[in-house]
Amino acid sequence: MKVWESARRALPIFGSVVLLSLAFPPANVSLLVLVALAPWFASLRDTDARGSKKSGYLFGFLYFLFQMFWLVPFVSHWTGSIALAVVPWVVAAAAAGFYYMLAGWLVYRCWQRKALWAIPLVWSGVEAFRSYIIGLAFPWGLVAFPLWRYPAVVQHAAFGTIFFVSATVVFINVLVACVIWPKEGMLTQRAGFQSGIFLLILLMYSLLRYNSTNAGPDKKVYTVGQTGVDVAFGNPKDVERNLQTAVDTLMGAASLNKSSVLILPEGVAMASVSVPPEGPVHPVDGLAVVFGGNRVEGDDTFQTAYAYDGTWKWADKTRLVIFGEYVPLRDTLPFLQDFDLPSGDLTPAKKLKTLEVDGVKTGTLLCFEGLFPDLAERHCRNGAQVLAVMSIDDWYQGTPAPEQLSGSSVWRSIESGLPVLRSASLGTSLVTDCRGRVPIMAPVGKTVPLRVEVSVPAKSDAFDYRFGFVWLCWLSIAWVYFERYFGRIGPRKD
Repeated sequence: MKVWESARRALPIFGSVVLLSLAFPPANVSLLVLVALAPWFASLRDTDARGSKKSGYLFGFLYFLFQMFWLVPFVSHWTGSIALAVVPWVVAAAAAGFYYMLAGWLVYRCWQRKALWAIPLVWSGVEAFRSYIIGLAFPWGLVAFPLWRYPAVVQHAAFGTIFFVSATVVFINVLVACVIWPKEGMLTQRAGFQSGIFLLILLMYSLLRYNSTNAGPDKKVYTVGQTGVDVAFGNPKDVERNLQTAVDTLMGAASLNKSSVLILPEGVAMASVSVPPEGPVHPVDGLAVVFGGNRVEGDDTFQTAYAYDGTWKWADKTRLVIFGEYVPLRDTLPFLQDFDLPSGDLTPAKKLKTLEVDGVKTGTLLCFEGLFPDLAERHCRNGAQVLAVMSIDDWYQGTPAPEQLSGSSVWRSIESGLPVLRSASLGTSLVTDCRGRVPIMAPVGKTVPLRVEVSVPAKSDAFDYRFGFVWLCWLSIAWVYFERYFGRIGPRKD
């Protein structure tokens, strides 16, 4: 009987994990996010505090086993050991379990107080917390992510970032749980009506913004260059030769199609102690160029976005990939010495810089940085008019990871109201307009010059304080947690 009872309790967890995973790459049944969490949420309503924590941990562990499986081929290429590569995969899933343990307990408390409105806020608060926790920040697998394919209905991200859309997704899941698994007093007719009006207002706002424009009166011709060269795992001599050929081809195409600026991927420039950096990029008159590489300064190595428009300038990367660009506790835990990173441990920049390239303020985001809404927001505060994402997705080819990286560029476009120019070595390279539409995308693995005419806006038209929504979510978590001491957030059960 105990085994059967345990299986019965676990079934909603497994069901939600499967449904939510199917919404993400590679299955991409995106709209499943609107119902995926409902079975698990309904089960949290009928458990106790201890059970909600266990349920949350199991959900998070299983969900991130799926989300982070790309770490296995990624790390095994560096360590030469599948067994060693499994370590960060399992550790990542085990660590994620604690975030969802907190989320499960918070959702349970909201159910118990019949404070349905608080569930979306505490959920998004936990998502934001794990996205920005110092040293382990990793905004991956956010429940709103699959909706990047439907920019017309998620424009309210411009008012509260992707985390506001996550809250909307969770709110819909809560309503679905109440309808399919009803429980007396949880969702009154009046509350249901008000919820429907709220969702309708969000939808109307999104559609109106989607069909408006932030385009400026002047157009600038850009070329987004995809080299088609495997920088991560190709033979070094072949990579150097093929990069030179690809860059020459792309610069020639950009000049012929009368582009003002060429965007090239990360990893084009070699590690250099001087400017201009060493590598295949040799600027020509009349063509500005933006590309990524490594910059050495003393004992520190930075990943850097370089730009040339008659004058050399650069901006160093501020957010690094754990186990990809640096290994925490390497000097403390001896076995971590085996994680031999190709460039060694990199150093994050202390300050985010927005570059002016050919008269346009350009916010550069290097690969992993494209996952963070706050970096795009800070570029907007610096006056950015376009965002340029430079990436090496070669490390993760054959896994679902590249699609989450490229899809994140669409979210940054929606949030900021700016065009995004994304260049990746093997792909996916793409361009968005100021509302997240993707008019042009390069096929993976090919050398492709994407020519696009961009109506450069004067500035971002998104809400200046959109990251304030995250603070509202964190305050909601504090409210729910301390409610036992400072008063009720909703009517208690009789």
